[in-house]
Amino acid sequence: MERFLPILSAIQTRLREILARNEDYMSSWNLAKIGDVGEDLIRLARDMYPQLIEVEHRILFQSIREAGLGITAKVEEIRKGELSEDDKAYFRNVHEALGNICGKIETGEYYRALLEIAEKKRKERLSPP
Repeated sequence: MERFLPILSAIQTRLREILARNEDYMSSWNLAKIGDVGEDLIRLARDMYPQLIEVEHRILFQSIREAGLGITAKVEEIRKGELSEDDKAYFRNVHEALGNICGKIETGEYYRALLEIAEKKRKERLSPP
């Protein structure tokens, strides 16, 4: 499980940078730049995919990728109309969810939860049916 720590660290560093930029873009509701954030999230997920597969942890890849795809799709949808308060709430919610993931990685809570899950699975394998 220790090999997961550098992967989490790399994700946390890049995710924190993306979130900082996104916060700036949301303050002015610059849709082009918010769309770039979606692409950055997709790129982060794609870049980390091989390492996450190696440690058998696809959920983090999926979460980041889905957030990026959702942002990108929402920006495209808004370009056909107007930015509404519901749209702003959507972007804020995605930002907050990713911020929560990033915070849990920073505090070590994410890694501790992975250790607990791994231990539980190990015990299940060792116990007779």
